[in-house]
Amino acid sequence: MFNDPIWKVDKLQELKTELITVRNYIRTYNFTEWYLHTQLRCRARDILTRLRRDVQPEMLSREWAKFYEMVSSFPLVPITRIDGKNKHFKSVHLCEAPGDFILSLNHWLKTNVPNVQWDWIATSFNPYYDGNELSSTCMDDRFIRHTLRHWCFGDDATGNIMNLQNLDKLIKFSEPHSDIFLITADGCVDSTEIPGEQENMLTHLKFCEIIAALHLLQSGGSFLLKYFTVFECHSVCLIYLLCCCFNEVSIIKPATSKEGNSETFLVCTNFKGSSYFLPYSEKLRQHYECGPKNAIFNKNDIPSAFIERIIEGSEFFVNHQSSATLNQIFLFNSSDSRELHDMKHIQRTVADKYIRLCNLKKLRSGEIVGITKLNACRSTKVSNAFHLFESSRKERCKRKLAAQWDELKDLFYDSTKIEIKIPSDKPVQFDAMELPENLQITTGKLFHRICSSKFCNDNILNIQTSVHDILVDMGLNVQFPSIETINELRNDVLSQSGHQILIFQYTDVHDSHNIINKTYDAVQNLDLGDTLVLTGYSLLTYLNVGLLYLVSCAFETLKITLCGKTGAKITFEYYNNNMQVLKYLADIKAVSLSVQETGNSVLHVIPPLFLYDCYLFQTIVAINHWVSRSYVNCVMNTVKGNMIN
Repeated sequence: MFNDPIWKVDKLQELKTELITVRNYIRTYNFTEWYLHTQLRCRARDILTRLRRDVQPEMLSREWAKFYEMVSSFPLVPITRIDGKNKHFKSVHLCEAPGDFILSLNHWLKTNVPNVQWDWIATSFNPYYDGNELSSTCMDDRFIRHTLRHWCFGDDATGNIMNLQNLDKLIKFSEPHSDIFLITADGCVDSTEIPGEQENMLTHLKFCEIIAALHLLQSGGSFLLKYFTVFECHSVCLIYLLCCCFNEVSIIKPATSKEGNSETFLVCTNFKGSSYFLPYSEKLRQHYECGPKNAIFNKNDIPSAFIERIIEGSEFFVNHQSSATLNQIFLFNSSDSRELHDMKHIQRTVADKYIRLCNLKKLRSGEIVGITKLNACRSTKVSNAFHLFESSRKERCKRKLAAQWDELKDLFYDSTKIEIKIPSDKPVQFDAMELPENLQITTGKLFHRICSSKFCNDNILNIQTSVHDILVDMGLNVQFPSIETINELRNDVLSQSGHQILIFQYTDVHDSHNIINKTYDAVQNLDLGDTLVLTGYSLLTYLNVGLLYLVSCAFETLKITLCGKTGAKITFEYYNNNMQVLKYLADIKAVSLSVQETGNSVLHVIPPLFLYDCYLFQTIVAINHWVSRSYVNCVMNTVKGNMIN
């Protein structure tokens, strides 16, 4: 294993070229227009409408419908094996956020085998870890926040399943393994800009999902793996590995999967047991974190009949996808008004068949969280604030290659469309807040770049990080607030009796240790009745927002003033010398110091759910949007000034 260079199957490469050619036909179409066109003509379109009306699942989505279709069509839940285990089993769900497969499985179990006792464990990129990339992290935590005890985010709190220590943490978290009879893996990566390389980009993730499943699954169990095309050496090898470990492996495309994409699923049933996997376990683990660089198997070790079967399957799915795409192109350019009427009839027929074959019934009891609770969860999304991705993929690629100044202007234009739901002409004031009874200090992998935030709309944060990246490419360093602005504010604050100032910059790298130390030292040195002013203090991370809340409990009033030059000026008035707050800050500093040497840091000091429910939440989201827009404006003015000079 892993001794031979990557090999190719000529026929599979021909199929890859054929599919890329068809995909390229749609690159020139306007993204939004094409999306709406294909949505209206999706044959499975009515399924979700019918489910929402007649079945009312907890958190309905296309993924929910896909899983229900598959669990109704294949023996993913091995009832015979489970009956031999006192009707109890456990499922493990990899790359599961936001939780669609779990909720769909619960619905199926409760309406088909209600006497089965079921428990579950899930892992995914952690939406509460601010260092995870938005492109890889599902930030929808409506279900997760209510079921946290079931979620394992690994040894470093990132939730990255491609980290070996995180896998080992999941293995330990899942013990005992004797009742794990189902594992699902729904991982994907964003390949929008280079769709032709989707399969290669997914190789490492799929390798890790498979190895994780083979570590955890009980003999007789099932494994459901999201997959895409099978053109490359690694894909052939991974499917061959699965065929060696399971009695039956099927590649399917659910009716509820979009016709024009490459998504498929591997349904692996009746696991032969760990004895088939353990002899190769150590070798596979050696390649876990970096992914396979050489071929997993020698081409000659794989039976030719198996490769022929792979070719046959790939031809089938390529023909299906190509036909669907070409048909959509034809319809896009067609003026036949009857076509949409005919499609609606097809959609109703498909929905009827789906409901009948899946034997779907409304769940009368046994919901995990409940529709009411899930619908009541707050969201940080800004509806209809702006649309960043209306252009065609070809135009977006051109934009990436455009002059950096033009790209900055585009981002600035996007930023002007950000809706600000907070007054900028007067301070926002909060009176004394209630101190939490206990801290909940969470530690994890150290990060210096804030890549995601529950306190900011995703698109707005993307604008901010994109602007920063362009500045790095241009070799420019724009500080916000500027040194001049900071000095003016410092002089103004310190000229007032009993006033202290704590200075940060939004453009600084995120340094949790420094933030904790500076905050503790500043509060510790205050006298009764003093005022503390913070400038340039980011409110994007759980740590910073948690510290803000704790510090505010040591003052009578918190005021936040918005200013284009400084962003948000945070003013704590009338220090009350709350000793419990000082103790909390000292405890946080001690933990930060203790984990610093291990490459970890403090991530949270107050539970995320507490911060969601406090009345500061929506204000902080609005402040972050204001700061982001002000930062982009500052960058534009600075760069424009440099170009003139």
